[in-house]
Amino acid sequence: MEEKFKQLKSLEGEIYNIVAASALLGWDQQVNMPEGSAEDRSEQISTLETLVHQKATSEEMGRLLDNLNASVKSMDPDSDEARWVKVARRDYTKRIRVPAEYVAEMARESTIAQSAWEKAKRENNFPHFQPHVEKLVVLRRQYADFFAPYDHVYDPLLDDFEPGLKTAEVQQIFNDLKPQQVALIQSISQKEAVRDDFLHQKYDEKGQWDFGKEVISEFGYDWKRGRQDKSAHPFTTSFGMNDVRITTRFNDTFFNTAIFGTMHECGHALYEQNIDQKFNRTSRWRGFYVHSRITITDVGKFGWQIACFLEGSLHSTAENFS
Repeated sequence: MEEKFKQLKSLEGEIYNIVAASALLGWDQQVNMPEGSAEDRSEQISTLETLVHQKATSEEMGRLLDNLNASVKSMDPDSDEARWVKVARRDYTKRIRVPAEYVAEMARESTIAQSAWEKAKRENNFPHFQPHVEKLVVLRRQYADFFAPYDHVYDPLLDDFEPGLKTAEVQQIFNDLKPQQVALIQSISQKEAVRDDFLHQKYDEKGQWDFGKEVISEFGYDWKRGRQDKSAHPFTTSFGMNDVRITTRFNDTFFNTAIFGTMHECGHALYEQNIDQKFNRTSRWRGFYVHSRITITDVGKFGWQIACFLEGSLHSTAENFS
């Protein structure tokens, strides 16, 4: 059992290294890559994602999981090893239903679409992006069909993020929340509008950058294991728990754009920087519900209070950013 488990972790480590290399190319595409390089980058990422798929669905992986599955039946089901094998087997079972050719095409098309979207956004030209998004919708529906039959076409996609959760359950959550949300909006709409003119003044980009860094440093973002850059839209990516990067964007006449983008991505990064190191170079520590819960509730709730505290009063910050 122990030797087989070491083999599984070693194989998963090799797979994760390729995943990290692909993610690094994705980060570079959105932060540094010249606009005309999308086609080449799509082929590079497609090759790496195909290699990941081939290793993750290999006969070696299947044999290891079969052997380990038999061994963990006598173990505490809540032990790290038992849970590890259970999740690994679930991922393997899903992956083997997806052809490698599909993985290659999806990686290629999504990479090209990313650059097309950035150009369309910059030029306010949706028709430039439209054929790409239409192609991606077709591909995602094709992916869902690999797992037919299903109750809803989104179920197989949702399962990639929250295993076992069904679209109908999510719809019920929103249905339950809707009356309260409507009542809240109606109540707010009847109140006097809050003064926000101080947010719509001229704010120097460097001042916003420095201020954002100060805020997320207070949160605990580890700059020795991360960095921040600019991109068309904020995102968080990682190449292991010791290299977790975030991006932000700026609007020189609206203060919220950068500071909330920076704080939101910091929330994702804090989750990844603070996972137990024993899960490094694996995909066993990812949990999208917890990821978003930390970002939306904790950072959203306390971030603006910290920002106000550090700045003293945002009503007078315009002078500090000039």
